Amino acid sequence: MTSEHEEILRFHQSSKDLFVVVVSAFILLVFLQFPYKFWILRSLIIGFNIFLIIGYSIISFFSLKFQEKRLSLRLILSIPLSLVIIIAFDYLPLDNHGILRLSAIISIIAGILAYARRRRRQDMIRRSLKEAGIDEKNIISPSEAAKIAIERHERLSRGDELERAFPPEEYFKIEEKKEKPKLGSYADLILILIFTIITMISPIKWPLGIFMMILIPGYLLIAILAPKKGTINSYERLFLSFTLSIIISAIISLILKKPSNLVITETSCRLSILLTITSLIIRSKTKPTERFYWNPVKSIERIKDTRLKKNQIVSLILLIILISMIGVTINTIILNPVPSERFTEFYILGPTGKAYDYPTNLRIGETGEVIIGVVNHEYQTTDYRIIVKMGEEVIDNTTITLKNGEKWEKRFKFTPKEAGDNQKLQFLLYRLPDEERVYRSLHLFVNVK
Repeated sequence: MTSEHEEILRFHQSSKDLFVVVVSAFILLVFLQFPYKFWILRSLIIGFNIFLIIGYSIISFFSLKFQEKRLSLRLILSIPLSLVIIIAFDYLPLDNHGILRLSAIISIIAGILAYARRRRRQDMIRRSLKEAGIDEKNIISPSEAAKIAIERHERLSRGDELERAFPPEEYFKIEEKKEKPKLGSYADLILILIFTIITMISPIKWPLGIFMMILIPGYLLIAILAPKKGTINSYERLFLSFTLSIIISAIISLILKKPSNLVITETSCRLSILLTITSLIIRSKTKPTERFYWNPVKSIERIKDTRLKKNQIVSLILLIILISMIGVTINTIILNPVPSERFTEFYILGPTGKAYDYPTNLRIGETGEVIIGVVNHEYQTTDYRIIVKMGEEVIDNTTITLKNGEKWEKRFKFTPKEAGDNQKLQFLLYRLPDEERVYRSLHLFVNVK
């Protein structure tokens, strides 16, 4: 066995790479809480995560053989995928800090689940090698060990295949009973359909809409693509549901040109109804014994009656961590994003809605027109007062209230009363309750003949 093979096998028996992934993503989450400190180190951590870590964690989760490849090849494969994912996230209704938090949380979840898959594969390989009487040191790579384990599994399953080929008479009766459809196998889809309808008719959408944006569409899509149980396990299904839902939200945002969360929620609801109907049709055509479904009532009963073993306790801990990560995503990105900068846009446009062709040359009695605009980026509902002056005379006084992200525009007309060059038309914005200090100011010089 060459030194290269020894290194591959030794690395396969550890998960140091996933440890680096999880720790790096966690450090990024910590640094994002201090946006104006540790600038150099923070920039390095951000670059490391967005150019490498998220792609590495995703590939590690989907491909167990990824660990066996050389480090240089793994890095080459991870970088372009990381960039594609970050570009896709840019179409979500998130600021830069929100995108970074989302990428870090996905990296942590993918790293933990990839570790769980590796451990399960390692246990299966070691158990099969031990039962086959083969020394693990003589295996030159994990793929060869896995191949031996698969061959052994196929040998053990031949007896079952013979029984299926030549079944006893009672076999048909048993199969006939199993083929009867059960309403419980549609419980998850019925529950999702009811939840979607409630979300659509509810006047307050944000607590329900969160699940429509980050979980339900992906779950339904996986139910369509993988309707049979055994294709992927429950943890992988949950993670893929989470990831695909975010991607679907990004696509909706791209198509609708970055709409509000409310519009994304409503669109996700309509899409979820179509996906639910499609899932019901596909599941009805799948054999009852092969269907994957989640029955909430049976799950609660199973939890009450089950005595957890060591590996089940580990799985439960991983599930709790996954749910906690989803909760962190909900809290930090959607419900309570940390603002990178608080400010208010204040602008004036010409009568055509462009930043030119301003009415700067008028005659006495002639009316000029501009568009006044205000956009709130203060991350809170804010009251504003807009005062327009011609020289020292106040010609307009308007008070408005804007929610975070809300835009206000008004066409304003004015008529000069005196002739003169370079008459100053001022637009003063006050952020209430402070009525003394001008928050933003703009002006035009108007020549009046």
